Amino acid sequence: MTDIVADEIALVAPTMDALIWHGRWPLVGNLAPELDRVPFPAYRITVGAADRWFVETFDHARRRLPNPGELEKLTNPTSFAPIRLQKAIRAINGLEPWDPTWDELTYASVLARCIVV
Repeated sequence: MTDIVADEIALVAPTMDALIWHGRWPLVGNLAPELDRVPFPAYRITVGAADRWFVETFDHARRRLPNPGELEKLTNPTSFAPIRLQKAIRAINGLEPWDPTWDELTYASVLARCIVV
């Protein structure tokens, strides 16, 4: 189990536990994550008006005005359906073709959206 957790991170995405809850993703163990290995992206959000943009941390703890070029780099906060992650995992393992819409779930894509807030 520790080897699996220590392996290279392939996908990073906020999701829900629906497939765990319904038994489609069975639990195989429970280890505390090494959160310093996980990139947490910043998001672009509007506050008060549709054109009043801010950059906000993943956990909503900090917010600031954007620097030039940042809004184009960031995405709006979102959550991804567990089945979408499952399909991307299957594609990574060669079990189905890769869908380019999953690119935003990759470690490299998320890492590019990690900026200091």
